[in-house]
Amino acid sequence: MDFLHYVGIDIAKATLDWAVYSQQGSLLHLHTSNTMAGIKLALRQLKALPGWDMTQVVFCMEHTGIVRHEVARFEYG
Repeated sequence: MDFLHYVGIDIAKATLDWAVYSQQGSLLHLHTSNTMAGIKLALRQLKALPGWDMTQVVFCMEHTGIVRHEVARFEYG
């Protein structure tokens, strides 16, 4: 499978930094709160990107223990 987008998430206790890349390079940087509301806000913005298709996206984040809990268990839909 070819992936069209790559999303890296830097996780802090209170915030999330989202870096979005495509095969052509950097697309977007978002800074949200590390809450369900912040995650939903970021995903709304990601869905608005041209050519966005969740079946062709890779999300990656660091393992930070319980701090990453909300974003790791979020179900997109």
